[in-house]
Amino acid sequence: MKKISRLHNDFNVALLFILPSFLGFTIFILIPIVNSFIISFTNYSGSFQNIHFTGFKNYILVISDPKFWQSMWVTLFFVFVAVTMQLVTGFIFACILNKDIRGRVAFRSILFLPVVLSSVAVCLSFLLIFHPSKGPVNSFLKSIGLSPVPWLADKSTALLTILIVFTWQFFGYYMVIFLSGLQTINPILYEAADIDGASEINKLFHITLPGLSPVIFFSFIIAIINAFKAFDHIFIMTGGQYGGGPAGSTRVLAFDIYQNGFIFWQIGYGAAESVILFLIIFLITIVQYRMQQKWVSYHVV
Repeated sequence: MKKISRLHNDFNVALLFILPSFLGFTIFILIPIVNSFIISFTNYSGSFQNIHFTGFKNYILVISDPKFWQSMWVTLFFVFVAVTMQLVTGFIFACILNKDIRGRVAFRSILFLPVVLSSVAVCLSFLLIFHPSKGPVNSFLKSIGLSPVPWLADKSTALLTILIVFTWQFFGYYMVIFLSGLQTINPILYEAADIDGASEINKLFHITLPGLSPVIFFSFIIAIINAFKAFDHIFIMTGGQYGGGPAGSTRVLAFDIYQNGFIFWQIGYGAAESVILFLIIFLITIVQYRMQQKWVSYHVV
């Protein structure tokens, strides 16, 4: 009886510690998700006076809207390039800084620093760096006889410019995760590979990557979710609430949702887009969790 009472008390204590996080999750995440789902089936535009249920009308309008599909393709390109650049760059620097080199601790801190900086400060700084006439990048190009590049003013370079900034700010996060994974791999495996005469490529594909597979899986999921949610950099670097240009070349789906919901006050339409975005991220995550059994190894010696 005393054991049951003690377990009951421990359970109550655990609930007490969980309660603040659960309340925060409920108020700021769960309730907005449910409200967005409900609003997506209405014509809500900021006033409850003339609101009424419209069924799947918003979803039909979204699917038949060329602007939505343009934003979708921009988003998919952004996600693919951002995830690839962040994970590859983070992995390369993790491998370099995992070696016994002088000042590696300082370099780790320096490369991780942009992660904790404000996105607003980072974007404003890069706006000055990529300024078409006074920026140091174009000034350098002129000094070596090259033509200046309209980084954010041309639709062929605007999205790539934002991707460079996005990658620069966040690859350090994945570098730290990869570093922690590299340090858990048993060094005896590398010693045995050296004795057998294995090349660096063989050690990479047969020891390092299999040993890092759980870390790579986690980083891949987080990078995809963060890339789909990208908003700050587009908003700040392309002109604020009426940005997303030039010619919609940087208007990702999250920014399109913001414009429709809070600039054009088509809140029901924007909510339908947000539900579609949620479903896309959810399905990608589920597929990745199902596929992890084929390439993720949790039993590396």
